[in-house]
Amino acid sequence: MAGNTAAIDPQSSCLTLINVYEVEPERQDALAKALSESTEDTIRHEPGFVSVCIHSSLDGKKVVNYAQWASREHFESFMKKPGTQEQIRRFAGLATAVAPSLYTVNAVHAA
Repeated sequence: MAGNTAAIDPQSSCLTLINVYEVEPERQDALAKALSESTEDTIRHEPGFVSVCIHSSLDGKKVVNYAQWASREHFESFMKKPGTQEQIRRFAGLATAVAPSLYTVNAVHAA
């Protein structure tokens, strides 16, 4: 990864977490800000962290967190930390539903 640019590459061995939060529109900004601040302050300093991209839906009802970790082991180690669980509860408290899933990248098509 060069600089602060996230790259999606099917040749990479990265683990991808895509977390879809459903929110009330009046809480969308607060959740996106909380995810961004937590990433900047702590998560990006964790071993194996690669990148996080935070997306807000135009209808105000969803926030998507697209995160990359160097390996599943790095991600699982991060998830076992007590502070991580505290952060997850805080984010979930701003949402009406949360749907996390782990992925690998199969293909990227670009112009």
